[in-house]
Amino acid sequence: MTENKRREKYSIVVGYPDTYFIDNLLGWLDCGVQGWGWCSFDPERQAMHLMYGMAMGEYAVPPEARALPDSKKYPTPVEWGSAADMLLNSKLIILWGATPDIHHYGPGHNVAYFIRLARERGTPVIAIDPRYSASAETLADQWIPIKPGTDMAMMCAMAYVLFEEDLYNHEFVEKWVEPKGFEMWRKYIMGEPKSEDNPYGDGIPKSPEWAEKICGVPAETIYELTRLYARSKPTFLWKNWSVARKSRGENVARAAIILQSMMGYVAMPGGSALANPWSRFRIEPFHFFYTLYERRAEREPREPNINPRMYRSTRFGQMLYLLEKVEKGELSTEEFRRIVGWNCDPSHPNPKPKILFHGNYGYRATTNALVTAPYATNNVVKALSRLRLIVSFASYMTPTARFSDIILPVLDQFEDTQILCINEMLQYFPRIVSPRGEAKHYMWIYGKIARALGIGPDKFLPIYLSDENWDSDIEDFFAICYEQIKDMLEKGIVYYGGKIDKPIPSFEEIKKNPIVNLNEYFDEPLQPCYSAVVKGRGFSTKSGKIEFACDFMLDEKERGKMHFDHNGRWIGWVPNDWRDETAIPTYQPCVRGIEDPLIKKYPLMLLTPHSRYRIHSYGWQSQYLRENYRHTVWINVVDAKKRGINDGDLCLVYNDVGKAILPAYVTSRISPGVVIIRHGAWYDPDEEGVDWGGCPAVFLYDDKSPPCPPTATGCVEIVKYNGPIKKKHLIEQWRGE
Repeated sequence: MTENKRREKYSIVVGYPDTYFIDNLLGWLDCGVQGWGWCSFDPERQAMHLMYGMAMGEYAVPPEARALPDSKKYPTPVEWGSAADMLLNSKLIILWGATPDIHHYGPGHNVAYFIRLARERGTPVIAIDPRYSASAETLADQWIPIKPGTDMAMMCAMAYVLFEEDLYNHEFVEKWVEPKGFEMWRKYIMGEPKSEDNPYGDGIPKSPEWAEKICGVPAETIYELTRLYARSKPTFLWKNWSVARKSRGENVARAAIILQSMMGYVAMPGGSALANPWSRFRIEPFHFFYTLYERRAEREPREPNINPRMYRSTRFGQMLYLLEKVEKGELSTEEFRRIVGWNCDPSHPNPKPKILFHGNYGYRATTNALVTAPYATNNVVKALSRLRLIVSFASYMTPTARFSDIILPVLDQFEDTQILCINEMLQYFPRIVSPRGEAKHYMWIYGKIARALGIGPDKFLPIYLSDENWDSDIEDFFAICYEQIKDMLEKGIVYYGGKIDKPIPSFEEIKKNPIVNLNEYFDEPLQPCYSAVVKGRGFSTKSGKIEFACDFMLDEKERGKMHFDHNGRWIGWVPNDWRDETAIPTYQPCVRGIEDPLIKKYPLMLLTPHSRYRIHSYGWQSQYLRENYRHTVWINVVDAKKRGINDGDLCLVYNDVGKAILPAYVTSRISPGVVIIRHGAWYDPDEEGVDWGGCPAVFLYDDKSPPCPPTATGCVEIVKYNGPIKKKHLIEQWRGE
């Protein structure tokens, strides 16, 4: 088949998320296209690659401990330490947008407990959040409310105080921070005029007084917080993913690392490297599914072919409906690619979507992409009609499944077996209930598809030998994976200064006692950036240091190309056209935020935080859980009074891309001008496209910002609803009736 003919085959598009299983499956056919990026953590992934030189697939596993060959190819990992042993060494804990009472970090998913222990030992805790969250109420000594989307202004102001009062760690900066980028950052912060080595200079000092007008935090509060931050050596700064899940979120992901680097806290026990409050090790069995995970990160031109990344994975729906505008001549190809985040060879033609494939790779939260991933859900649903076939993995009849032609029933997590090494815990999860109906393991389904397409097990899934022996084959696969994990852990424990004074359990032993606390092998806490600083490996950047500035973003000749680092590794979280993202993080007003002119028409900024009652949309289907909460739109007392809305009233929430009916929760726990609808509610529209399920994705849209952050905010208006109730059963549930 000629190359031109093959390129006409870009007809299978993959919905969220980016998975290497589909790379390996569709790669053999050379007909599929995928999105790039994976989840809420992508702005941080971009920051880690640009600043630390750490690419995807290079989590905290030292090269010496890898089971994969040729460890020299793998750069220095950036360890971020365990919540259990790190927090007890912290002198200050800042929860910036973080709600650890909901999030899953820490040993046993219990990081809030360790924050509470640290606080009881005298460590002050400060929460910065537009919401007076349960974490702010129960874990923090001080709550600092901030206008959403303005976090970058406050971070700039903190950097200003560190410079102005000479509070930063000169010794660490001189040794471990690349000087050109550091100086560019200093000049921008201090308000020096624009020049060749200060391309973003505007003559405005980014002082606390400047920031107060933007973020609403009093200047004196910023001064005192920064001074406390500087003398609390070290500070555990937890900038949560939510802070970057907004327009321009790349800026805050990088600026938080800069603050910690200026103080040297990125490399102190009790500090943080601003990646994740995870652990020394993060290993999962599907990392051993061939070596495609690393192949994709390296971007090597080998078989099987890598599916071109033609859009940001969370924008798969936006890609579908904007393509129609391109075909009608209403949108140029260049602008289409800028909006969706084209991240592959620019000579490729646009995709020709005929089949949409919603895959799965073990995380059940990814099987409901219509709810958890798209922008402007109603527009996405309209665009689905132009496809010939939609195929979805599903454990439940989700909205995504309802809009599918073929549903491939996949095992629920309680029907499956899994091994994980995460959050300092090596854990074995056994099957606890038998599979329902025709539900199968996701790898079994992929194996069946591969065989139907003529792709043999030698090329795709060598563990799949027969249907009759599947259970024993997958058990053998886990046993092999476990031995590799065990070997990696033993080497890693030694690498990180631990002692193997008791053996790591065998596979048969861990099935009987399914939790191993890896902290027990260490006497000393792990400091972040252990490999780079303690082991002296240096960072895997061109300079060997933390780099505040991205060189290629300063060179317009690089725009429109694929981007690779000095080691030739693909920088997978920066699209060909980075739009107006800047080489150093700068303050840029949030699109569809409080400074957007659109706020005059839709004067409330919508936040969509996660719920403690579900994982993304998983758990929404549980009637038992629904009896414990009300799904509502949170609105401040002042805003509700202006609109004549009382607690429990039905409200119409709307903007230019969506409408939904929800009961109101009138509260003073959020700032005026801010409303909340929790992420993950199942989309349930009426015949006019008004959603009665309370799915916040119907309001989300952005075609102006760089696409790396999976935007989870927007502008809306709310009015009291007095019309007919078309889905009474839902409203009764949301009200708790």
